[in-house]
Amino acid sequence: MTGQDLTQMLLDALGKRIEDAEATALAVALGKKAFKSATPNSQPGISAAKLGVDVGTHINIKNRALWPPRKQGRLWVTFVSHAFIRPNYRGALPQGFDWQMDDAALSARFERRVEGTIKAVRFTLPQPREGLRAIVELAGDGRPRHLYLAVSQERAYATIYPDDKPEHIVEAGFFAAWCALEGLLREGRLDAGQQHALRERRGSPRAFLENALGGLLWQADVRPEFNAFCHAYMNRLMQPEEATALGDARQIFGEANYWRGADEPMTRDSWSNYDRIAPRYAQRLAQWRRGEITSMVDG
Repeated sequence: MTGQDLTQMLLDALGKRIEDAEATALAVALGKKAFKSATPNSQPGISAAKLGVDVGTHINIKNRALWPPRKQGRLWVTFVSHAFIRPNYRGALPQGFDWQMDDAALSARFERRVEGTIKAVRFTLPQPREGLRAIVELAGDGRPRHLYLAVSQERAYATIYPDDKPEHIVEAGFFAAWCALEGLLREGRLDAGQQHALRERRGSPRAFLENALGGLLWQADVRPEFNAFCHAYMNRLMQPEEATALGDARQIFGEANYWRGADEPMTRDSWSNYDRIAPRYAQRLAQWRRGEITSMVDG
């Protein structure tokens, strides 16, 4: 994906902080002086409709090189995170792609997948450069709606944010510990000492997620064959929906801690509580393997 200046400027700016030279140069090329800082509730970008491109920003990118979300002084560290390219764009396009391709033509050349409850049809194109991804999404008429360029992110199954309350991540700790004990983690993710400590139940399940996994149970931590299961189960993307982490926590513990009131008793971060829910995780995995419950995402 090389050629015209605007495309290269996009590729250079994605993944950079908004005050970096590459981001500033892109903003000027799009007719703006600079990108504005984002917040947890606002992600201002730049829309250049006449140029056929919208560029977005974010503070929360599930990419280990850019993690975690953080402030510098009063402002959140903000990254150029993604761009939507429309059919009127005049910059260079990925090799082998053009706006006239339909579902069949795209399927013959690129990886096709269906995602989410709305069954969006998307195609994964070759990486424009390391650390970026390129995706084409179809419109209702079967033609490309837009080309999406973005910083590569991992699917997230359990994440501890810097300001999370400890009690709110108890159930995530249970699932992370279960994945490790049942062999769902990638080989080499834990060293021998960490594995032994977990088997001996030193510390709590939440402490395992916090310390041994650094607060992250993401796609790169899990063996590929379990990716779809973990993603759907932990993100309420399983059919039926009650066969997910939230539904099971509610059935076994009465409610997930995040949704309890301040005056309600919380599920304790203990191995005895882990033993209550671990068989349900195993049941869901077995049901998923047999096709009795299904992920609403491909692979």
